[in-house]
Amino acid sequence: MLELSERDREQIEGHGIGLAEVERQLHSFAHKPRGIHLSRPARIGDGIVLLAAEDLPRLDALYCEAAGQGRFAKFVPASGAATRMFRALLAVLHGEAQEKDLEACRRFVAELDRLPFAPELRRAAARAGVDLPGIEAGGDPRPLLEALLGEEGFERGESLNLAHTAKALIPFHRERGADGAEAGRSALEEHLIEAALHLRDARGHCRVHLTIPQHQELIFREELRSIEGRLEERFGGVFDLSWSVQSPVTDTIAASLDGQPFRLDDGSLVLRPGGHGALLLNLEKMGGDLVFVRNIDNVLPESRREEALTWNRLLGGYLLELEALALGILARLASEEGDGWLDEALEEVASRLERPDARDLIGRPAAEQRAWLAAQLDRPMRVCGVVLNSGEPGGGPFWVREPEGRESLQIVETSQVDRQDPEQEAILRQATYFNPVHLVCRLRSHRGEPYPLQEFVDPETVFISRKSLQGRPLLALEHPGLWNGAMARWNTVFVAIPASIFAPVKTVFDLLRPEHQPR
Repeated sequence: MLELSERDREQIEGHGIGLAEVERQLHSFAHKPRGIHLSRPARIGDGIVLLAAEDLPRLDALYCEAAGQGRFAKFVPASGAATRMFRALLAVLHGEAQEKDLEACRRFVAELDRLPFAPELRRAAARAGVDLPGIEAGGDPRPLLEALLGEEGFERGESLNLAHTAKALIPFHRERGADGAEAGRSALEEHLIEAALHLRDARGHCRVHLTIPQHQELIFREELRSIEGRLEERFGGVFDLSWSVQSPVTDTIAASLDGQPFRLDDGSLVLRPGGHGALLLNLEKMGGDLVFVRNIDNVLPESRREEALTWNRLLGGYLLELEALALGILARLASEEGDGWLDEALEEVASRLERPDARDLIGRPAAEQRAWLAAQLDRPMRVCGVVLNSGEPGGGPFWVREPEGRESLQIVETSQVDRQDPEQEAILRQATYFNPVHLVCRLRSHRGEPYPLQEFVDPETVFISRKSLQGRPLLALEHPGLWNGAMARWNTVFVAIPASIFAPVKTVFDLLRPEHQPR
C-alpha cells in the first residue's frame, strides 16, 4: 500500500491524477513491463497493402464525397520544442562541441543561404553587429549562432531565438506569394495550407486541431490569426481551428532506482510530462470522426505537395472502404438474418482488416462467431501509410506475438525490442518499411459516438528511461506511444506509399534536402 502524506495527496490531486493511477505507475517501475515479441516484419502481401492502380479512382471518389460532407479533420501534434533541431549548433554556442558539432557548424555557415530563415537571420545579425563576412572566412561562429538561437537579443530584433521557439513556428520553406515577394513559411502554415487544399467540405469549412506548448497559447493564437486571415482570403473557405495543451492529468510520477517515489530536496514528489502518448487524451477530446494524424515536422512545401495530397485522398478512401465493411457486418449482426454468412464475413475480416485470428473462428458455433465479430469490429480503426526505410531513425510495422498467442499488426519502436535477444535483433534488422508517416483514423462507432480511446491502449507498452535530477538518478515513465501502444488494440491496416512524400525535419540540416528546397 502506497503511503503518502497530506502534502503528497494535494500535489497529486492538483494534477488531477488519481491515487490508483500513481500506484499503477509505481507498479510499472517495480515490475518490468512485458516486452514486445516480434514474429516477423510486415511486408507487401503480409501485413502491408499495395493499392492496385485500377482501385485508385474509386478510392479518390469515395474520399472526395466524404470530405464534402465534412467527415474529415486533421490532428497535428505541434507542441514540440525545436531544441533538438539545433543540438549541434547549441553545443558550439555553449562551448561543449565535439568535432562532429564543429563540422556541422561549418556546414551551417557554408550553406546558410539555402536555409529558409537566412534573410531574417542576416538582418538580425546585422542589427547585432555580427561580422558575418569574417565568420564566413573562418572566424568564430558563435556571434552568428547567438543571433540564430539566443534569447537575449530577441526583443531588440538582434536574434531569431529559434532554440526557444516551438518547431511549429520555425520557417521550413520559402515560397513566392501572390505579390511576387518571397517569404518564409512555418511548418504550421504549411500544414494549414495542406488542410485547405484537401480537407474543405462543401461549405468551405476546414477542421484542424493542434496540440500546442503549455504557456505559449498567446503566441500561437496570434500566429494562427495571421495565417488564418491570409489563407481564408486565398482559398475562400473558413478554418475551424481548435487547440489544446497536454493535460497535467497525463503526467507521471518519477521513481528512485528502488521503485519508490522520487523526492526533491524539499520532500516534494516529481511529476513529469507523460510523453507523446499522453496526447491520446487530446485526440479523444477533439471529438473527430475521420481524422488525419501527422507530426508537425513532416510536411512538404506547397510546390512539391500534389503527390502527398493524392495519397491523403487515397488513404482516406481506403479507410472509408474498410469502414463500410465493418458497418455492413455490424448491421447484419443486428438484423434477424440467419448465420450462414458468418464464415464468409470472418474470412473478409481476416483478409481485408489484416486480422488472421478471425479464421480461428470459422466453423465455430454461431454465437461465438457473432460475439467475436461484434467485439472486434466495434473499435477504432486506422489506415497507416508506410514508406521503404531509407535509414531514418525509428521503428516500423511488424507482426507481434501477443501473450494469448495470436499475432497482431503493430507499430514498434526499436526501444521496445529486446536487442540482446539474437532472434529479435535479427527480425528487427529484416524490416524494410518505416514507421507510418501518414495516419488516418476512424474515431466514432457505428452509433456515431466517440470511442473512449483509453480502453484500447496496451498498458504494458509504457516506456521507462533513466534520467537524473538534482544530481541523483531517477526513473521516468512515459505512456505508451501515441501510435505504438496507445493504438495497439485498434484495427490497423498498413498501406505502402511513396517515400517521396516523407520529409521529416529532425535537424536543421534536413531543411537542405531536395524535398524542402524550392523547385
